[in-house]
Amino acid sequence: MDTRTRGEAIRARLADIGGNEPGPGERALLARLIRSFAGKTPAGVDQLGELLRGGDPLAVRDHAHGLKGSAANIGADTLSGIFAEIEHSAGSGVIPDADLTLGRICAEQALVLGLLGDLAKEFED
Repeated sequence: MDTRTRGEAIRARLADIGGNEPGPGERALLARLIRSFAGKTPAGVDQLGELLRGGDPLAVRDHAHGLKGSAANIGADTLSGIFAEIEHSAGSGVIPDADLTLGRICAEQALVLGLLGDLAKEFED
């Protein structure tokens, strides 16, 4: 999925939440939602990295599940998919390689957070 497609998926999800032409209240809500995701996700990914290195498949599975839901809620489908892969793998008792997995997550997260930063500014204007 390219950056444009990612942006379209995120915009579509936000339109589901706030409507196609959100008013001031909806715009403020969407901006808060975006800022919350952008503020919490990097720390959640850091914690996932610790769990991946810690070797507890159930903890990895549960944490990846929460991150997957957060990413899906904002429309970050590719990021959500990566977390789903981790959740599934850990649920099967296999912990993915921490460095490789975190590399994928961080690359995708950077794209998503850049898109969300632009969208948040739009909603805050």
